[in-house]
Amino acid sequence: MVSLYGWMATSPPVLIHSHRCDGFEIHDIGHHLSANRTIRFVTSMWHYYAETIAMMYDAYHLFRPDDAIFHLVNDASICEQLVSHGYPAHFVSSNAFLDERLFVVSRPVSHNFDAVYNARMSRFKRHQLAARIPRLMILGGMVSPDDTQEYFQEVQNAIPHATFVHANDNRHRSALEVSELLNQARVGLCLSACEGAMFAATEYLLCGLPVVSTVSKGGRDAWFEPEFSRIVPDEPQAVADAVAELIELKIPPEEVREAALKRIWEHRRRFIDLGQLAYSAWNVGREFARDFYTNFTHKMGEWRAPEDVMKYYDQARCR
Repeated sequence: MVSLYGWMATSPPVLIHSHRCDGFEIHDIGHHLSANRTIRFVTSMWHYYAETIAMMYDAYHLFRPDDAIFHLVNDASICEQLVSHGYPAHFVSSNAFLDERLFVVSRPVSHNFDAVYNARMSRFKRHQLAARIPRLMILGGMVSPDDTQEYFQEVQNAIPHATFVHANDNRHRSALEVSELLNQARVGLCLSACEGAMFAATEYLLCGLPVVSTVSKGGRDAWFEPEFSRIVPDEPQAVADAVAELIELKIPPEEVREAALKRIWEHRRRFIDLGQLAYSAWNVGREFARDFYTNFTHKMGEWRAPEDVMKYYDQARCR
């Protein structure tokens, strides 16, 4: 079991971390924190209904009542539900913490593929919906216990004409390598019915790729502009037709990227304003923006075991 987390400051302690709830089992990183009260920004890597997030907040607050806990929610409607019931929820997407310097529009570039799907080999990703796209690249191997070689083989059998980047090895590709690969395609695909805000969705946009998505829960649709995206039924032909339509439009990649950057800055501004309110309430005589940008990292953390959280505490450069 791992969490995505990173320290932003140590005086006071400021931690941004993901959360997880399996049924009624809540995985709280708070059990591994020191006794010092902490400002905690909690992000969602999956789609949770308002009732589940409220349950997690109540559990966190009961166990560590002195912490300031703020839930960053990917879906505006769920955020509104939480706020209406008095919970400290804020519409700040996890995708706002992608490092825009890593995902860029590359020029010159050869578009070898009509579309790319960056998705690990798990059934919820529904790779087969891309089966009718003629020139298709599939990124992603087995990175989670839920990913299987059996499913990988099923996808290869269902889409034999696709180029599978991880077919010969399961090596992790760096963000820069992924960016280079994305730039070889014209359209990005988002085919799951439910997950979180889906980092890959915004990575496509930052690389200048318009997006074809199925209807989904989790918040990724908040990043889609009508000019640069299509949301289609769960049918391979509908996906292929939308890809062909977006290619035909010849949308300038720089326009797609600029729209994504505006959305990133909008969410970050919301987050920084929230952090400053927390600092003011705790009488911290310092600008939260300084701590955010001093300690900014891609995704604002790394996937690590929750029990190791205090090992990385002293790495925060802000005091």
